[in-house]
Amino acid sequence: MKTAVRTLVILCVLTLAVPFAVAAEFEPGEDGPWINVDVIDLVEYGDGAYLEMLGKGYVAMLDAAKTEGLILDYGVMMKATGAADEGDVVVWWSVKTLADYEKALERLAELYSEKYTEDEWQEIWKKMAEVRTIRSTNFYRAIPWNKVE
Repeated sequence: MKTAVRTLVILCVLTLAVPFAVAAEFEPGEDGPWINVDVIDLVEYGDGAYLEMLGKGYVAMLDAAKTEGLILDYGVMMKATGAADEGDVVVWWSVKTLADYEKALERLAELYSEKYTEDEWQEIWKKMAEVRTIRSTNFYRAIPWNKVE
């Protein structure tokens, strides 16, 4: 049982780290902000239980990271219109630099362990797997835009 939970924790941390591996292609000195975006499909659109679990888990950790000054901001958006195959929920969070992104990932991994016990996380992930699928996790660099008149 503990092996399964450890494997799940490792997979979750790796999921968070994938965008950073992709970001390694950029020069570390490039300005951001950098934005991590998760696109999620729900079994039932507007599922209140999913949003409640998201708030107790991932969003609670993002809130703690923002309070500690490790991330600039975060948000959760639910689609109101569009094609059915575009994802139902978007969870995003931003950092100023790639170094900040790495620090935030490390802290999120720590918060994961601090927030709940392994058994509690296993129960949360089990319930979430029943109601959602992560469509994609992407990492973006916001670019300066000069308005053309």
